Amino acid sequence: MKLSKFARAMKTVENKTHKVVRVSDTEFELENGDIYPIPFELDYTPTLEEFQKFIDDSKVLISEFVKKSEKEKKDARKRKTP
Repeated sequence: MKLSKFARAMKTVENKTHKVVRVSDTEFELENGDIYPIPFELDYTPTLEEFQKFIDDSKVLISEFVKKSEKEKKDARKRKTP
């Protein structure tokens, strides 16, 4: 099965480890120096360990969503083929 560009990008993300080295109420920083905003309000500032778990769990969830979406697209194409 040929993967979509998005699915290929997700596969790359799955294979990378993103270590959080700093987290605040508004942003977090990865060990490579990348800084990202936190797009929602937090009730408290999480510890590095808590936020790392959030990042890791989110990556798994999004990856599963993409895989399911790709499978549904593939199955839909099969149903259209006579």
